[in-house]
Amino acid sequence: MHWILQDGFFSESGWEAMVSTLERFEISYSVHTVVPGVGHLKPEPVLAHTNVICLGSYTLRHMAVQNAWRPGVFDLYGEDFEKQRERWGEHMLNHRACVCTLDEACFTEPRIFVRPLHDSKSFSGKVFTAEEFVQMQRSVREGRQVGSLSGQTEIILSEPQSIYAEYRFWVVRGSLITSSLYKRGNQVFYSSEVNPRIIQFARERVAEWAPHDAFVLDVCETPKGLKIVEINTINSSAFYAADVQRLVLALEEAFTE
Repeated sequence: MHWILQDGFFSESGWEAMVSTLERFEISYSVHTVVPGVGHLKPEPVLAHTNVICLGSYTLRHMAVQNAWRPGVFDLYGEDFEKQRERWGEHMLNHRACVCTLDEACFTEPRIFVRPLHDSKSFSGKVFTAEEFVQMQRSVREGRQVGSLSGQTEIILSEPQSIYAEYRFWVVRGSLITSSLYKRGNQVFYSSEVNPRIIQFARERVAEWAPHDAFVLDVCETPKGLKIVEINTINSSAFYAADVQRLVLALEEAFTE
C-alpha cells in the first residue's frame, strides 16, 4: 500500500517508529499537512493506484472517500455507543449511560462523565462539573464553540467510574496485533507489558463482535472487573507503547492489493 501520514499528528516516538518501519521494509509513503475541517492535503498526493491507507486526523476520511482509497480510513462513525452497548452489554464500562442531545442534557449530579455518541472527535470525553457543562452548552448556543459541535450533537451521560488502569488493543481482521497500557489511575503511563488475563478479555470481546476490519479497543480495570471503555478509529489513534512495526506489517498483509 501507499501510506499517507499527517505531519505532526503523532507523538515524536510514534512518528519515528512509523517512518523507520516504512523505510526499513521499503513501503511507499508520503507526508502531508491537513487543511482543518475538510481534510485536504498539502501537497496534493500523486499516486499510481488507490490502494492507500491514511494515518492522521479524523478529517482524512473525506479525502479517502473522495479518492476511493482502499482501505483509506476505517471509519467507525456508524458504530456508535448504542451499537456497542447492544453487542457487548454489561461488558461496557458505561452500559447504564443515558443518550441525548447536547441541548437536552441536564445534570442530576454534581459531576457527570460526558462524551460524544459518535466517534466524531467533536470534543473529548471527560468528567464535567455541572457548571463546566452549562458553560459548554452556552458557548455552543452562542456560536463560540469551534468545530462540529452543535446543540443537536448526540452525547452520552454516565456516572463517573473508578478506573485502576486503561489499556489499548489494536485489532486487524479479528486478531489482536499489539497492545499497550496507557494509564494508571489518573497518571499517564505507557508500557507494552499487558497481563494475559486482560489480553484474553479483549480477545473474547473481539470474537463476539468486530465493528470494522481494523480498529482499536480500549479496556479498563475497575472495582467491578474488566470493562470496555470504547472503540476508536485505528487511523487516528495514538500508538502509546504499541509495537508499531508489528502493526504496520499486519495492516500491509491484510490490505495490500
